[in-house]
Amino acid sequence: MPTIKDVAKRAGVSVATVSAVINRDSGVKVSKKLTEKVEEAIKELNYRPNRIARALSRKQTQTIAYVVPTVNNTFFSQMAQMIENQAFEKKYGVYLCNTHSMVDRVELYKDILIENRVGGVITTLTWDIIENGLIEAMQEEEIPIIGLAGARVIDGIDTITFNDVGGAELATRHLLAKGHQKIGFIGIEESKTTEQRLKGYKKALNDANLELDEKYIERGKSFSREEGYALAQKLCQRAPEMSAIFVYNDVMAAGVLDSLNNLGLRIPQDVAVVGYDNSVASYTRPKLTTMDLFKEKMVEEAMELLFKRIAREEFEPRHEEILPRLVIGEST
Repeated sequence: MPTIKDVAKRAGVSVATVSAVINRDSGVKVSKKLTEKVEEAIKELNYRPNRIARALSRKQTQTIAYVVPTVNNTFFSQMAQMIENQAFEKKYGVYLCNTHSMVDRVELYKDILIENRVGGVITTLTWDIIENGLIEAMQEEEIPIIGLAGARVIDGIDTITFNDVGGAELATRHLLAKGHQKIGFIGIEESKTTEQRLKGYKKALNDANLELDEKYIERGKSFSREEGYALAQKLCQRAPEMSAIFVYNDVMAAGVLDSLNNLGLRIPQDVAVVGYDNSVASYTRPKLTTMDLFKEKMVEEAMELLFKRIAREEFEPRHEEILPRLVIGEST
């Protein structure tokens, strides 16, 4: 395989000049004439720069990482695709790391990302990320890290999160406006995001002078369609008078629709359903009413912040909170 020395010899320039042309962000200026000679020699020799060597000299690779609980949740897989597309535009690759909310997985990814000198990290600030110390480890290695989605805000890093209290309040108010008073809630155990959405649900009920009844609240262990199905079965058995359900996310809400259909209940005539995140709402039957989280906007802003940090721009950590919007479907 041709080396950088071969390129320098073919172009009639020094190795340092070839290196400056390859590493355009090095700050070394090379004339247009010499740049063209080097580029022509690279093309003739089919030379490929040693990316590992470049990473060692720059202390980073042209890669970033996206660390998420699981891409089995459609919301995160959609976010991953958007992140990958924008990284591609910057000629960066993406490591996709699924933690499955397991601290040992976070530990493994933490070591791998540091050893491979990723340029930056985007992650949802779930409890396992906080518990493992991933943020502190990246900061010690001067690897920029951005918190994206979820409910947690960390003072020392940039975060873009949802206003989940406000979003849940809007969803519940929509059901109240439809005349529903016995409204169920389906969420996740030990989830900060569930706590926020439950808070908004309770606030809307309180503002409507309705007393909260705990029998209308169910929490599950996973974000899956199957879990939504099972939790809806429990709710309907315990509270058959319930006329509406606000669900943690669209995937679980799709399971709720399946469950209600199998029980012979009409949607929305017998039970109305609102999802959250607008990930699969348009694919369900009936189409879900849901809360849109402006995923494209969030990813664009997160990537913009990340690449500014990678470029070593200095500014105070930024924290943005985005209020979801109601998207009315056929389920309410």
